[in-house]
Amino acid sequence: MSTIYLDTPSKPSYKDQVKATLTPSESWLKEAFPVLEWLPKYNRQWLYGDVICAITVGIIVIPQSMAYAKIAGLPPQYGLYSSVIGVFIYPWIGTSKDISIGTTAINSLLIGQIMATVMATPEFQNGTWTIAHVTSNLTLVSGLICLLVGVLRLGILFDFICQPAIAGFMAGSGLTIVVNQLNKIMGIPNIKTTEAPYLIFGKTLQNLPNTHWDAALGLSAVVFLYTVRYSTQKLARTYPKYAKYLNFLNISRNIIVIVLATFLSFLINHFGHFETSPFKILGQVPAGFQNMGVPHLDSSLLSLILPNMVGVVVLQVMEHCSIATSLGKMADYKIQVNQEIVSIGISNIFGAFFSAYPMTGAFSRTAVMSKSGCRTPLTNILIGVIVVVTIYCFTPALQFIPDAAVGAIVCHAVTDLITGPKVWVKFWNTNPSELVIFAAAYIISLVARIDISVYVPVGISLVVQLFRVSRPKYAFLGRLDLNTSPSSPSLTKQQLQLNNDSGTEKNDNDQSNGQYLQQPMAPLRKDSTLFFSLSDSQLHGRVHPISPGIICFQPRENLVFENINYLYGKLMDQIKKDTRRGKPLSDDAGGRPWNDAGSNDSAASSNKPLLSSVILDLSGVHVMDYTGMEALAELSRMVDQYCGDSVPWFIVLGPSEMVRHALLYAGFGRQHRKKVPNGIFSFHNDIKKRRSRNSDRATTSHSQSASGPSSAPHQHNYDEKISTMAIEDISAHRHQHGSSSASPTTEPLGTSSTPPPPHSCSTISSDPLDTALPPWCYCQDDEDDDDDDNNDDHMNSDGLVLRGAIAEVRDRYPYFFLSLHDAANAALNHLASTYPLCHYVTSQTLPNESVAIDMQKVE
Repeated sequence: MSTIYLDTPSKPSYKDQVKATLTPSESWLKEAFPVLEWLPKYNRQWLYGDVICAITVGIIVIPQSMAYAKIAGLPPQYGLYSSVIGVFIYPWIGTSKDISIGTTAINSLLIGQIMATVMATPEFQNGTWTIAHVTSNLTLVSGLICLLVGVLRLGILFDFICQPAIAGFMAGSGLTIVVNQLNKIMGIPNIKTTEAPYLIFGKTLQNLPNTHWDAALGLSAVVFLYTVRYSTQKLARTYPKYAKYLNFLNISRNIIVIVLATFLSFLINHFGHFETSPFKILGQVPAGFQNMGVPHLDSSLLSLILPNMVGVVVLQVMEHCSIATSLGKMADYKIQVNQEIVSIGISNIFGAFFSAYPMTGAFSRTAVMSKSGCRTPLTNILIGVIVVVTIYCFTPALQFIPDAAVGAIVCHAVTDLITGPKVWVKFWNTNPSELVIFAAAYIISLVARIDISVYVPVGISLVVQLFRVSRPKYAFLGRLDLNTSPSSPSLTKQQLQLNNDSGTEKNDNDQSNGQYLQQPMAPLRKDSTLFFSLSDSQLHGRVHPISPGIICFQPRENLVFENINYLYGKLMDQIKKDTRRGKPLSDDAGGRPWNDAGSNDSAASSNKPLLSSVILDLSGVHVMDYTGMEALAELSRMVDQYCGDSVPWFIVLGPSEMVRHALLYAGFGRQHRKKVPNGIFSFHNDIKKRRSRNSDRATTSHSQSASGPSSAPHQHNYDEKISTMAIEDISAHRHQHGSSSASPTTEPLGTSSTPPPPHSCSTISSDPLDTALPPWCYCQDDEDDDDDDNNDDHMNSDGLVLRGAIAEVRDRYPYFFLSLHDAANAALNHLASTYPLCHYVTSQTLPNESVAIDMQKVE
């Protein structure tokens, strides 16, 4: 049986890490062009599903894109341009089959705010800047920024935006769009839609007497859209046989409204002999692509729009990646966020040559694509073909589309963004703070302009993240002994008695920790002892301290500069609360510290135990920065000063190499102490920079193996940073070394009279200060990869090496542990060695009657 001692694994050099980062992977071409993965596998069944889906989505894109262009304050054809270019570019570089690139309601609202600012400038009013000029500059700049973000792999930054903040912003923006469209549905003129939503809503109510005939058409369209939606959904549940046809009717409701409203508008305007149309219509829509060409960048125009481009890019990436990630999880495929950002950038760069305005993944169209049987990204190209045919062949009919019908379609589409009470309740049940975040983003989006409120989810998410990191959760752990079986090592309170008649003289000024012991000092086993927070309300006081004088602290967040003072302050406060000062303060008021000028130890304080040790459970901590490491070292000095003696720290480590390295650098691995001038202790650094006397252990080991066995084990300087996994054969080692290993107290560690034989694992540390048990070991390099130095590999029929059984796994450093049970047992063992008359009970030595224990500390 063997014991494995783990150490920090070797790391590649910084040169190798940089080289690996800069070296492209073998599949870089497929990562840059995902179409190479799925296009060779394309088949007829996929084509059938893509064609049906393209027809379904195509009839939505045409009216919706023109409606969103009106939100942006642009002529309707610009919405069609934006809906064409993106769908032709995305399939070649995108990683989602369901995304439809084009115009979106919220993005159009933000572009509308920017366009309103530009249109108010003298350059635009005198014709120096045109709409095509402005949109091409907007699209090109947003595309270049998105491309830069994607290439630099900065998509991780958008993971910091929390979902409640995004939902609140989307809901507030959706309601803002509804408010902005009310004047078009009702036919109310002269409403400035660039103001805050509450002002727009108030002015709309004030101008209700100015309602025109548009209201009849707009309200009828709204009623029709919702009637078709809910009736078809109900009928599909009632008659599943016709669900497919009803679903198609439901999806086609927008185009039905446009066709009916346009036909009615044409009849009224053509046969009504009106000088002007009784309601607003789109007007002339030019056929084909107008103003195509290379974008001309204007420095004065760029200086005007650049401050708003950060918000545009944030909104584009936030909308696109959130819907792409969600649908990818639903359809069981993974998207690459950075590649998606690159696809947004390239689509916008190409769109700038066609005077399109900034585009991104659209919520509503993407959801329809997912539900309509989309099989591959080729669907986007088919949708683009439908839009191109419309631009060149059907634009004469588009001029009669009423604005009220377009407004009704917009309002109907964005209401899906407005989350209802069910979502609010879900946020509240998850955590009330989630609802507060949602409400804050929601309210600010309603009272502020969209170009300001776009930063709300980002700001709220950063504030929440910083608060959660700076004020993390923590726990002081205790033990819960389970009554598992009669052979359980845990004892009841009645089985532990203090022997007051032991004859040992007690010192009133140094009472032992044993008289406060509430639990027996039996080894803690995983099947009979669990660890919970001492303040756990569900266990109703059944959790007790591991032992008086032992503090077990578990931080539940990474130890970084934002929270280190808070967490360590809580630990120090608990130590002062549960233990008494080791060195009493002066009775003279003049000799006491200025911040503790009160009376000496009270009666309650004098009954507290001394601090024996601290157990620090870092199993859930993955990051410890320099500030955390320095603060922990300073805290250990404060604890030593408070107790008047050195206090050991037993640390439970997780898989993080960063935390381990920081603790070793601070000296918590071996905890060898030296006195500093102020009279307190300081740890030695466990990681030395000096090289060993033999610079290359591997070369030496191989040379020894090749030249034959040596008469003495190879010596190493173990203070340097060693990266090894060592294995010790306990039974063989004890047999070879006799009592020197089995009874370490009979002979000083490191002075064994019988040296280990050649090619064996030495458990003798070369550091004379390293007296912690059990010692760690180092094995010479193994030629045949079977955990020993003999060429005796045993292989089965499959050619696999058969290795010996492992008894346990430990850490190389004596104060690091892999489990909380091991650390607690080490702390109890230390307490027993500190109070020699304390009996450290094992399962084999448990008496049937009461245990008489005197734990008076020996002076």
